Amino acid sequence: MINITATFHAKKGQEASLEVLLSAMLTPTRNEAGCISYRLFKDQTKPNIFIFQEEFSGQQAFDDHCQQPHFITLLQQLEGLLEQEPKISFLTPIENKQ
Repeated sequence: MINITATFHAKKGQEASLEVLLSAMLTPTRNEAGCISYRLFKDQTKPNIFIFQEEFSGQQAFDDHCQQPHFITLLQQLEGLLEQEPKISFLTPIENKQ
């Protein structure tokens, strides 16, 4: 299993545009063979911050996700919408270590 968060900081005035672009990723990504969970959140106190919580069946499934047309299109459309580069974090569940 691969667990990931991807955090996006919208430029001021670009929050709605970014939300539309990121939301468009939900259905096609959830339909990918190796996608277990793919959720989008908006920070309650900082409405310019959006976070994907992603879970894929393995590294190959994540690599395949990164090659999908909807993913490549998103990367192209992000230009001018973000304050900074997206922050991608690969996570390890703690409960599996006990």
